[in-house]
Amino acid sequence: MPLHIIERPAFTVMGLHIVTTPMSPEIPALWPRFMSREAEIEHPAERAVSYGVMQSDTPDMARLDYWAALSVTAPGRTPPGMETLTIPAGHYAVFRYPLAGLAAGFGEIFGKLLPQCEYEQLPGPYFERYNEAFDPGNPDSIVEIHLPVQRKRRT
Repeated sequence: MPLHIIERPAFTVMGLHIVTTPMSPEIPALWPRFMSREAEIEHPAERAVSYGVMQSDTPDMARLDYWAALSVTAPGRTPPGMETLTIPAGHYAVFRYPLAGLAAGFGEIFGKLLPQCEYEQLPGPYFERYNEAFDPGNPDSIVEIHLPVQRKRRT
């Protein structure tokens, strides 16, 4: 898979947030709860596009903050139980995997693709982007993974 780097402006997401661990069944269980409430979010920025945002402050990923969210043009009123998070502007490596291959995709990204390329992941949130063509009932539906990156420093 060729490495694709894009520049993204900062944007804000609003949605449901949980503290969990990677690959936890809590993550897919969060999505139906979120989808039943997404109409409560004012000022969505993208029609039919949602985000799974991840952030971990521990190198071993023992704690993973995960949001099922929509991007918003302005935060507006925050519905009860929801939170907002601003995703920083910057360069992002973009990878595309089918829904059924998402776990293997993350393994490939962190175990092979990033270590072998000229970029390294920056601290901060990274995210899955589910575009308007995404169908959660289709295991072949494509998910984009966006990681904040910078060129590796030469030693």
